[in-house]
Amino acid sequence: MVRENKQLLLAEVLREFEINGTVFTAEMIAARTTYNKNSVHKYITEKLLDKYVFQSGGRSTYRCDGVASLSNDEFISVMSQSAKAKIKTPEEQFHEKLIGRSLDAFTLALEVYNRPSMKNRVEAFAIMMVNAWELLLKAEILKVDGYERIFYDGDKSISITDAIKRRLQQKDPVRINLETLIDLRDQAVHLLIPELQPQLSRLFQATVLNYQTRYRNEMGNAPLSGQSVGMLSLVIDGPAPEITLIQKLYGKHAASSVAKFIQHFEDTSREVNSTEFSIPIDYRLALVKREHESDLSLSVGEAGTGAIIITKTKDPDVSHPYHMNTAISEINKRQKLVVIKSGAFQAVLSKHGLNGQNKSDMRYVIDGRPRYSEKFVIWFVKNLQQPNWLESAKQYRRAELKKN
Repeated sequence: MVRENKQLLLAEVLREFEINGTVFTAEMIAARTTYNKNSVHKYITEKLLDKYVFQSGGRSTYRCDGVASLSNDEFISVMSQSAKAKIKTPEEQFHEKLIGRSLDAFTLALEVYNRPSMKNRVEAFAIMMVNAWELLLKAEILKVDGYERIFYDGDKSISITDAIKRRLQQKDPVRINLETLIDLRDQAVHLLIPELQPQLSRLFQATVLNYQTRYRNEMGNAPLSGQSVGMLSLVIDGPAPEITLIQKLYGKHAASSVAKFIQHFEDTSREVNSTEFSIPIDYRLALVKREHESDLSLSVGEAGTGAIIITKTKDPDVSHPYHMNTAISEINKRQKLVVIKSGAFQAVLSKHGLNGQNKSDMRYVIDGRPRYSEKFVIWFVKNLQQPNWLESAKQYRRAELKKN
């Protein structure tokens, strides 16, 4: 088990290097894992070279291609010292089939949602996404509790409602999001209509991102590794539907259901206040002296007429312009106390809780790739002036790796 944990940490580092396009050395991997340089070099040359790791500009520098699409089990299989293929148990084979079917349902949900010509794409998305979650949660239960726990007495599989109760806490925003999606599926005739798409897309987008995170935690790799992630963007903006129009098109009962849903959705969004429940579409209106600090600019004509509203969206290239390599480069440009490398950079992220979640003003993950703000770079450079600040982060990271 210890050996597998070490190998999974190696997989995590290689996936990060691949996603960020980092050219790396054996020393860089050794600094991020519990392996020494010689062990890393041995693994590369004997197990990975010309399959998943390739030389880049020299015999001692490499690039990675393909590890990001491997699950944890697949990576461990590649790294296995045994010449014999491991025989999977029936439960392991069943887990693999559940995960595969879940991923198929997830991919199909995205495909039908991104097909504008499909009139019932909103309904089809809800049905397939609920199915994807049900299979994923049952795979988790199988792995943790065994085969019998995904069935009632007899051959009937447990419901998704019971699967949720066994794997997600009651007030978890992910659970609230999923339960809302199930309610939508069950009321498809009334609520899964095109006019509700702007509101539903905020819920759907959170569902997709939650699934990605859950799948990665279970398998190690992202569900769509190596594929275009453009179809993951589901949020669209638009006005709330007019209830009178809904009543005219679908009838009084449907209009009543839509009105109740919108009110409940907005109330829950405020109460939960989490992007794991719904993705917000925010605009900020303020009286400021500098135009770049606002989302909307207002220009007033003579006698208060002829006002012009100019919409100005936030560009991530402006708010979070740095990826890991460019952030490190910028930090090194602004100070001469120490040369920061990827290992030290990751140590600071771990020490200060910036590795596992979004910090909108410091770090944000877009399409699976972390980005860093100007505020983060300033914070990093300023703290380097504190005695032992960087060394304490490195000690924390070493202890963390040793514990894992």
